[in-house]
Amino acid sequence: MGWRTVVVRNHSKLSYRNNHLLYQSAERSEQIHLSEIDSLILETTNISITTMLLKCLVDWKIAVIFCDEKALPIAGLTPFCARYDSSLALRQQLSWAQERKEAAWIAILKQKISNQSSFLLKAGYQEAAANVKQYQEVLTTNDVTNCEAHAARMYFATLYGNQFSRQLNNDLNAALNFGYSLILSLFAREIAVCGCALQLGLQHSNQFNPYNLASDLMEPFRVLIDVIVFANKEESFCLLKPKLLSVFEETYLYNGQQCYLTNIVREYVRNFIKFLNGVEENIPIFTYEF
Repeated sequence: MGWRTVVVRNHSKLSYRNNHLLYQSAERSEQIHLSEIDSLILETTNISITTMLLKCLVDWKIAVIFCDEKALPIAGLTPFCARYDSSLALRQQLSWAQERKEAAWIAILKQKISNQSSFLLKAGYQEAAANVKQYQEVLTTNDVTNCEAHAARMYFATLYGNQFSRQLNNDLNAALNFGYSLILSLFAREIAVCGCALQLGLQHSNQFNPYNLASDLMEPFRVLIDVIVFANKEESFCLLKPKLLSVFEETYLYNGQQCYLTNIVREYVRNFIKFLNGVEENIPIFTYEF
């Protein structure tokens, strides 16, 4: 698995040559060995890419993110079968016990709300942090009281003001959406590698969302993007967007060790699948240390 995040922003051609990604533009050409690449982000629609390269990117399990004309992520490259026993993994997924799915979802929400509360505390909003934390303590099965939404509303209002809404078309939301899409792509790749169907989520069940399971498992990790966006909230989206890529370069504490995000997501997803399959009894925890 590679370590580099490659971003292509200019009119260019991408092709394959001897286990290398070959980049060619009017100004220059460059080769990068596929073993070095973890993620490839195509930020413009003005890129030509060969099918041979796409096939090799899948073989090397490289996360590929396609952006629209506004440089916003709109899709990812996900293999149909990323492991030799994918049909067995899919049968196991279809037989996940309801009680395990419910326990997993409650654990995910508790992690998410706990990380939101910790961030608010770090940012100096002690009262709001305590109020958000209370929602974690009263979570019930399937979150029938909608604690997650109440906590999120208070969380974003504290950070960006009472007039802020995640539905607004502004630079803050553009940055949040871009950052969340980066994390979603990592989870989508690892879930595919585990042989599970991305469409079948624990709680997310939107028929138009091809990444429901990834949307579920990534929830506690959203705070990593929130931290970057809040620190640069006065900047335009164009200036803020490159800083979001630092999420791939930083290390985070996980299970007592400093790890890159791609490695954390890989272990987190695999352990979560093991729990849902009944192989492990412990649910993995990601707590962001401020």
